[in-house]
Amino acid sequence: MTIISCITKTGITAVPPADLPTLLAQESSDILWVDMIGPREEDLQMMREVFHFHPLTIEDTRNHRQRPKIEEYPTYLFVILNPVECQGRETIFHELDIFVGRNYIVTVHTNAQPFLDEARERIERVAATPHASPGYMLYILMDTVVDGYFPLLDVLEEEIETLGDTILAQPNQQSLNRLFELKRTLIDFWRVVWPQREILNNLAHHDLPFINEEAIQPYLRDVTDHLMWIADMVTTFRDTLTSSIDLYMSSISNRLNIVVNRLTVFTVMIGLMGVVAGFYGMNFAQTWPPFESSWGVPFVLLLMGVIAGTLAYILRRLNWFQ
Repeated sequence: MTIISCITKTGITAVPPADLPTLLAQESSDILWVDMIGPREEDLQMMREVFHFHPLTIEDTRNHRQRPKIEEYPTYLFVILNPVECQGRETIFHELDIFVGRNYIVTVHTNAQPFLDEARERIERVAATPHASPGYMLYILMDTVVDGYFPLLDVLEEEIETLGDTILAQPNQQSLNRLFELKRTLIDFWRVVWPQREILNNLAHHDLPFINEEAIQPYLRDVTDHLMWIADMVTTFRDTLTSSIDLYMSSISNRLNIVVNRLTVFTVMIGLMGVVAGFYGMNFAQTWPPFESSWGVPFVLLLMGVIAGTLAYILRRLNWFQ
């Protein structure tokens, strides 16, 4: 589905596809916003024949595994962003392709994106102000995408803290598996955040067409600040996860050592008691206590108990037994 809107001083109005070439050719302050979901074959045809986009950028809209980037062409800018979506415990990064021209902006994505509704509301609020421009619309889209990272990072922070407490109290394999899942998520976050900082750097420090740098410079600095904050959060969370994994390994190793120590002590105890019990299995004609003695068995059992107790006391004093 393709939605074509015209942003005027009075708001956002729908535009029939047939009127698009005429409106693009006009010299007016109105801005066209073409939002494509797919893209479908007719969308690709529109990009080729109406907007005359480069074949490589059109191909990028069909390949949905692109990293964030910005490319400059004679008549437009091509920008790729990666909005995030949380589905249960799974974090999914989508692709948003943006074309910015003299009096238009084209967005291409695979499915409905909730953040675009928020962006549309923000654009409607500034439609009648001097800020309205393709460059400012690009800022709104970038800012909305970046702001969408914060709620997910807050959830990740809370889960990381909970997992840390769980590992301290009772480490288990499920917690370790979740730690590795979160670590992969943060790696994906870093792969998305870092290139977007480069996009903002290019927008802020290069003379790019269709971007009024002086007008949107403060807004770009605000998005850059948010990305720096997110990058610091991701780095901190990755370090915390690494520490939690090391803590898990240390905890498991410590528990294993305790179990091995206990098994060793029990083995030594059983071995000593086996020596006593084995003495009476030898072919002696006479032994002490005598076989026919009524107190012989209780005495031997008591002797083995004393040996086991003495050994346990000595090893505990030496901190070999907990």
